[in-house]
Amino acid sequence: MSTKLLRFDAKRILLLAATLPMLIFSQATFGKNIDLVTLPKRNNVQLTIYNSEDITLAKESRNITLKKGLNQLQFSWAGTLIDPTSVNIRPLDHKDEIEVLDTVFPGQKPQHLIWNIQSEVEGEVSVEVSYFTSGLTWTMDYVAISNPKETELSFKGFVRVFNHSGEEYENAQIRLVVGKINLVEKIANLAKRSGVQPPKPGAVEYLRLKERVVRSTLNSPSANEGPPPLNEAKPIIKEGLSEYFIFSVSGEETIRNGWSKRMQAVKADSVKFDIVYRMRNYQYGNRPVRFFIWQNTEERGLGDSPLPNGLIRLFRDNGNEGLGYLGQQTVKYVPVQADIEINLGPDDLVVYQRRRDPTSRSNFTFDRLNRVVTGWDERQQWHETIRNYRSKPIHFELRLRLGGDVEMQAANTKSFDFNTVETILDVPANGITEFKYQLDIHHQANAKQNRVRLKPAQ
Repeated sequence: MSTKLLRFDAKRILLLAATLPMLIFSQATFGKNIDLVTLPKRNNVQLTIYNSEDITLAKESRNITLKKGLNQLQFSWAGTLIDPTSVNIRPLDHKDEIEVLDTVFPGQKPQHLIWNIQSEVEGEVSVEVSYFTSGLTWTMDYVAISNPKETELSFKGFVRVFNHSGEEYENAQIRLVVGKINLVEKIANLAKRSGVQPPKPGAVEYLRLKERVVRSTLNSPSANEGPPPLNEAKPIIKEGLSEYFIFSVSGEETIRNGWSKRMQAVKADSVKFDIVYRMRNYQYGNRPVRFFIWQNTEERGLGDSPLPNGLIRLFRDNGNEGLGYLGQQTVKYVPVQADIEINLGPDDLVVYQRRRDPTSRSNFTFDRLNRVVTGWDERQQWHETIRNYRSKPIHFELRLRLGGDVEMQAANTKSFDFNTVETILDVPANGITEFKYQLDIHHQANAKQNRVRLKPAQ
């Protein structure tokens, strides 16, 4: 009789043949009558990388040769950040004829484990080994290039994967989790369903429950798609899963240990965008700022999925095969239908001025006993002027924050919140737009509430 001892290493797989079947492993077992045979490399590996918890689910497909009876498969994670408690193996072929009996951690060989596998078939079979590892992270960055007339832009997003896991992954399918998985809450719920108190983070039971939660949320069948033709960009497959999304890079990528790799993840051409000038002295200072705004929608050439956090760099094509740098901004997670807004700062070609005309006071109230004024109303006339020195008309948003009990008479104005109003103005090319309004401010005893009430302009 003979028993096979298969050494399954994270960096290589070795086939060890022993002379007798055994379930107890002494030091002599690993030193006598063992032949080492290198098995084929991974057929494929899938990495599902989730940033916030520094978790990556790795699933490897391998072909191994089994004999009928007891086989022993050894796995090593030396020099890597693999969590040994999460390592799992399952047959992909002959599932009813192959059984994993148990897992042994030999004391004389740290960072190794051995599976005892009972097989009713003989020959080559495919198995999947999955585990959690750390040290794999990813970031997003975006490049937007406007046409010379500033009416459309091309928008590209790139994902950069960093590998500090101690393991090299060749020809891997990359899946990136966008969004938040509430691990702590789900672990607590899972513990309560089992009739136990939620364990403390870091405890063995906590790690076990964490593994179950992440496997259930991130687990999906391995993809075996081949790479696209060399002259085509690799598309990104978006998979919506409740509160988070998974980006899958089509084809295969090699992520070497200690290296990083940048891949295109989002591409949209001819994206329509708007240019808006905003005057909000409480937010941006005393000068209007220029914004490029477009939406994450299908109408704008996007909208397939939310966009992850990332830095957007914005350029303008100068029409002479060159680019002009306009600015950059880090954006938060952008849901579908949400706006992408890039603040390009003040524009010297748009000038905003405001002037207050003479003020009048009326409706005084008195404390006759103490002979003091206890309240009055104040009427203010304001004159706002926007000068546009650009060769194209602009869209101007004026937002004013007013304190106290205020009545405002103005045209084309709406309430933004209880003490803020917004007026939308269009300014012609090389032209001037003026905006006049009246404020009636109730002071002290005349004030009834702290808010702004709008009245139609007379």
